[in-house]
Parts: sequence; C-alpha cells; structure tokens
Amino acid sequence: MKKNDKIAEFLAKKRLLFTRILCIAVTLEFVINYKVRIQHLLTNPSGIIISIILIALGAFIRSWSAGIIQKGNRLVQEGPYCLNRNPLYTGSALILIGFVFFLNDIWAWIVAILLILVIFPFTISREEKGLRNKFPEEWINYSKTTGRYFPRKISWEKMKYPWSFHLWLKNREYQTFFLFLLLLIIIIIVGLV
Repeated sequence: MKKNDKIAEFLAKKRLLFTRILCIAVTLEFVINYKVRIQHLLTNPSGIIISIILIALGAFIRSWSAGIIQKGNRLVQEGPYCLNRNPLYTGSALILIGFVFFLNDIWAWIVAILLILVIFPFTISREEKGLRNKFPEEWINYSKTTGRYFPRKISWEKMKYPWSFHLWLKNREYQTFFLFLLLLIIIIIVGLV
C-alpha cells in the first residue's frame, strides 16, 4: 500500500474523531472568548443571516442526498448526485462554512479549512476508489460526466429522482438535521439577546 493510500485510509477512518476534537476545541475557544464573540455577532447581523442561509442550504443538500443514496446497492447518479459526485460533502462544507461565519473565529476557519481541504479530499478519494472497484463500467461514464465537486452539466430529468424518508432514516441523516436545528436555535437566540 502506498504512503498516500495509508494516509487517506487513516484520515478517512478517523475523520469523525478529528471532526469532533476540532469542533470541541473551537467551542472551548468560543466559550473562553465569549464576550468578544457575542459583541461581534451583535454588531454584525449580516454574518448571522449568511450563517443561517449556508447552514440551511447545507442541511437541505445533505438531507436530499441521504434520501436518495443507496449505499453499496448501486451507483446513484440521480438527484444531487447528477450535480456532483459528493453532495453529502458539499452539504457538510456549507454547514461548516456557515458555522464559521457565525463564530467569526480564526481557529474555526483553520478547522474548516483543514476539514474541507485536507480530510474531505482524502475521504472522498478513498470512497470513490471503492465505488470505482465495485461499479467499474458505470463509474467510467459517471466520473466523465459528473464533477467531483462542481457540476459539469445539469440534467433536469435526473434531478427529479424520488426522495425516500426511509432511506433518509436508514442513512441516519436525522443526526445532521437535529444538529442543523440546534445550530439554528443557537444562532437565533444569540441574535435576539
């Protein structure tokens, strides 16, 4: 196994642990500097609005994706998966950026950049390698027509794929949805204080 593959494997396996540790560290820093952060939020309502929009959009994209993906059964190319090959990560990135706008903290930006530009790409690469091995013929066409991060072309027909509440539950996306609600409540309460 190549060194890059070992690093990718390690980061992919430990991504949730890294994410939790980094989020706890940023939260502690926010609590320690609470007064400065709250003062910024009170004088910057546009930051709160941007945060809400980005977090809501990210949660929507993740929920849409989780209600369509059929992990391990087939290579899903419909719904948000016709826009880019990794809409769950797109949604996560938007939620992270929204949360960072809310916190307005250099450490939060560093954490978000590490996750989005280091950990996500390694994990995506690993997951795509697995899909390429499991669905070799379908993968060739899919990867040619659909961008990893950004759309190459939009197929309105493929976007109309039916969403499934059962798949949404099975894929445990309710966890992100409740996190979204919690973040939204916190942002609104802080905005009203």
